[in-house]
Amino acid sequence: MLYKNRITAWSEVPIVMDLPFAARIIGVSPEALLKRCQRGTFPAYKEGKLWRVTKDALLKHIEKNSVSA
Repeated sequence: MLYKNRITAWSEVPIVMDLPFAARIIGVSPEALLKRCQRGTFPAYKEGKLWRVTKDALLKHIEKNSVSA
């Protein structure tokens, strides 16, 4: 699924999202994010054959990996 609308507020992020949506938020390609999931370096889980990530896990990942000035 392609997401064309721009996300302008954290409240617009769903509680559980697919990888293309999460990739858009953190600024990487869905393919790169899939590789991170498969290596276990991104906090996603499999639902059947599809990878999902929760909003809370994504926020923690962003906070953990942000660079402080």
